[in-house]
Amino acid sequence: MLKRTIVFCFLVFLISCGSRDKETKIPDTIIQPDQMVLVLVDFHLAEAAIVDVQNKKEDVNQYTNYFYNSILQKHNISRKKFSESISFYNKNLKEFQKIYKDVVVELSKTQSRIISKKLK
Repeated sequence: MLKRTIVFCFLVFLISCGSRDKETKIPDTIIQPDQMVLVLVDFHLAEAAIVDVQNKKEDVNQYTNYFYNSILQKHNISRKKFSESISFYNKNLKEFQKIYKDVVVELSKTQSRIISKKLK
């Protein structure tokens, strides 16, 4: 009887710990996931360009500021809104993981386009 009770309690515990994907309500003041994907893709592409500049032994700071400001301007986002959005997603990692899955897909598509252009 004690074994059954222990097994029952253990099963109830496992079920209660099961993953329940609750929808996270993303406030209007935060960059929405679809737009965040596009912004992060641009930031990662800018990072790649900055590394290229760095490899050429050029001053990276002016390029970094230019690229980052251009990206925020392109997406009509303030630095404050971007910082608040990053903070929000850092606290809601499941949402951030979903976003980054899409970022990886978009970056892979970009990489494929670049490779196919080089092969032509």
